[in-house]
Formats: sequence, C-alpha cells, structure tokens
Amino acid sequence: MLTSLHLNNFKCFDALSLPLAPLTVLTGFNGAGKSTSLQTLLLPAQALRAGGRSVELALNGPLVRLGTPSEVLKEQAQTKKLSLGVESNEAKLLWQLHAENRSEGRSLKIKAIDFSTATGNKANNLPVTELNHLLPTTSDIPASVHSLITQLGQTIFLSAVRLGTAEVFPTPEDSEPVYADVGLQGEFAPWWFLQSDLADIDSARRHPSTTSPVPRLQLNAWASTLFPNAEVNVQAIPQTSLTRLELRIGNTEWRRPANIGYGLTYAFPILVAGLLAQPSQILIIDSPEAHLHPMGQSQIGRFLATMAAAGVQILIETHSDHVLNGIRLALREGVISPEQTQIHFFTQSIESPVISPQVDTQGNFSEWPTGFFDQSEKDLAILAGWISNKI
Repeated sequence: MLTSLHLNNFKCFDALSLPLAPLTVLTGFNGAGKSTSLQTLLLPAQALRAGGRSVELALNGPLVRLGTPSEVLKEQAQTKKLSLGVESNEAKLLWQLHAENRSEGRSLKIKAIDFSTATGNKANNLPVTELNHLLPTTSDIPASVHSLITQLGQTIFLSAVRLGTAEVFPTPEDSEPVYADVGLQGEFAPWWFLQSDLADIDSARRHPSTTSPVPRLQLNAWASTLFPNAEVNVQAIPQTSLTRLELRIGNTEWRRPANIGYGLTYAFPILVAGLLAQPSQILIIDSPEAHLHPMGQSQIGRFLATMAAAGVQILIETHSDHVLNGIRLALREGVISPEQTQIHFFTQSIESPVISPQVDTQGNFSEWPTGFFDQSEKDLAILAGWISNKI
C-alpha cells in the first residue's frame, strides 16, 4: 500500500511530500493543489495502461488531460526539470522528468529514475534508454519496486463528472481491463456489476444488515443506506456488447435512470468499485458527494471508510462536511482506525500549503484551521448577528 506521494516543480508546488493512508481525504480551497496531488498518481498510472514503454510521459490520455509541459511545470520556474514519485513501506520510486518542448509539446521526457528499498537497495539517476512498465529494462529492479508499479497500474479513477441518466452502457474495450475499473465517468460500472456474480464479497465489506456474500445483495444493501429501499438491476442487451441499468425505490416497477434521478446513478459506480476492488488496489474518487442528499453524503463517507478498512486504498477529493462527518462517525464506531485515516487540508498558503489534522478514535481533530469545514458555523453566526458579514 502506498504511504506517500512526492512531487517537485509540478504545477502549483515547488515541492510536496504527502503522506497517504488506507483512506486519504483531500479537501480545502479551490485551486490549492488537491487535484495536482492526485495527478502525481494518475499520470504514471495512465502511462502504465499504455504499457509504460515510452520515455515520453503523455500529459493527455484516458485518465488526465493536462495540456502542454508549460501548464504542468511550476510557473516562473527557472528550470525545465520536475519529478514525480510514490512510496510504500518497502520501496520508494521517483521519475526525473524534463519539459523539453514547453509550449507545443504534449509530454514530459523521463530522463532518469531513482529508487530505494527498505532492505538497502538504492539507485540514483538510473539512465533511461528502454522502458517496460516505466522501469528500465537494463537494470536489476527489486521486487518491492515492481510491486509499486503493479499497484499504480491497477489504479481506478472516478471523476466528478459521471454518466447521469444514460440508459445503456458500454463494455470495456480492453481484452484485460483493470479489475473493477468502472471508468472515468462510471460508464463500465453496469458491466462490472454483471461480472460480479462470479465473486463473493468478503466479510469485511459486507453491510451490517446482511451476511450474504452475494454482490447483488450487498450492493443493494449499501444503496439502501443512501436511498431507503433502493435497488439496482443490470441486464445484458442481447446481440450487443451493451448493458441496461434499471433502478427502483421500494417494491415498484424497474425504471430507467432518468426517472429516478442523478443521486443513485452517481453513487452506483462508487458502490461497485468499492465492493469489487482488490486488496491494496488504489481507488481515487473526485467528489463522492455529487448529487447526494446530506444523509447520503454521510453514508457514502461511512461506506468508503468501511472499504478502506477492508484493504482497498481510497483517496477522495471532497468539499463535503457531510462526507467528512460520515468518516468521523465510522472512526467513532470503530469501523476504521485513526492510523488508517489521513486528512489533508489545502490552504493556498505559500508557507503552509497543506495542513494535516490528526484524528482520534472519537472523530475529533487535533486542529481546526480557518476554512476547514467551518462555513456553516460562520453563516449561522452572521444570521444570529454575532458577527458582521464583511466581504
């Protein structure tokens, strides 16, 4: 499991080393670097999906579209060099990059690779000539470094923009798709839901209301916590590679997504990915709260905490205090431990760009910086006349 990510001279950061946990929550002001941090993982993951053989790290692809090198190189940088890296308890891996064609190019060139392991193996400025899975083919690379690459290559990313009221959904085009990869917009979630009939849900991920390992029952149990009595059904469309998604609330007729609403269809791929992802597989979700009622936002926080405690490495970017409070309740109920939880608040401050409050078993934070989910209290204080509303 990843324990930290590293970046230098990348977008808004001169340098950043960000600790990661089984459940990592990124929150804070807009434009403060939350997405930039996640792109440290998504850029190499994107390259690995293409085989990781090119020394040109593409900036635009199926997971991220970042434009030109000038758009990812730190503004006003005096160098064309930057780096991205990841770390686990067993190894650390860093790619040294170069923005050669800053304004017209669409990639960064991998110039060298650094790695180190817990057992003492180390290599700095390892020359890059031929690559396979973003690692040199001419060097003896330790197994722990290969393990890092394997985990990155299996990353699932679900964006904030998902398919809302589509009626039919595609099948992954790859013959061997990333396991449980529901797609950037959740477009493959129905297909994976059909495939899930072949697997059992492990006990740590099961909803408290049922001990059944059947994926369909587990997904509907979790869906019911977001929308009482909600149920999901998927049918393969004969003689096509398409699937049809059907939803209902209570014992009613099955309805197309447009007649149920965005909330359940936005949450559906989160539930599928969380239940099916393999242990230590990385699941990145942008705005898990999208289109959910506050109760559903709190419950999706609890669901994600449960999946992380069961072994999936989950990173979320959120602006929802309800999602955060759902995680805090999960901590208080012992669903997940403080050691398995990491909170990062991105501030836009040059001196302290990221504040990382510690959380205890009761869901309490060690500090509550200004702007950290405090807007409700500020608005209520203004309404009560306790403070003035000065902009």
